[in-house]
Amino acid sequence: MQVVGRLMGGWVVVTMTYFIALWLLLSLYPLLFQQPTDYNEALSGTFIGIPLLVVPYWVAGMYARKEFANRKLGALFVSLIPVVGERALIYLTGYLFVLGGGDGDGSMNGQTASFREVMMFIRGEAAPYFSSLYIYAGIISVLVCLYSAMRERGGEPVPGHECRDRA
Repeated sequence: MQVVGRLMGGWVVVTMTYFIALWLLLSLYPLLFQQPTDYNEALSGTFIGIPLLVVPYWVAGMYARKEFANRKLGALFVSLIPVVGERALIYLTGYLFVLGGGDGDGSMNGQTASFREVMMFIRGEAAPYFSSLYIYAGIISVLVCLYSAMRERGGEPVPGHECRDRA
């Protein structure tokens, strides 16, 4: 049961770090580039998307290094579930908005929406970083978490990474 609690703790770490990073990036973008995030989706998507692929999962890897006896397996589950869940949740939410006419024209009521229509809606209205590339690049997030969890400084164990489960 302790492992489930640690996994849930890792998911909270990923989620909170993700939202803090998203808030900071969305706040910094207009200050640095003097334009709204929906003005240049390529620039804003890159500026926001790359840190969201790396930062939360680097922090999650540090959490896994500290909390799990099997750091590799802990990091895998701490990162994989949020990667898949985030992408599925954003896409499903956009899909439902498009189906319900939330895209502004109301023409989709009761019909199906194509992948392209949903992605255009999500990028234009909510998440400029959310692209097909971002969806597939989720594997990078998992690898970043694994690397962060397995990383050691100068061949010596990282101070304080001794897990409570270890003998």
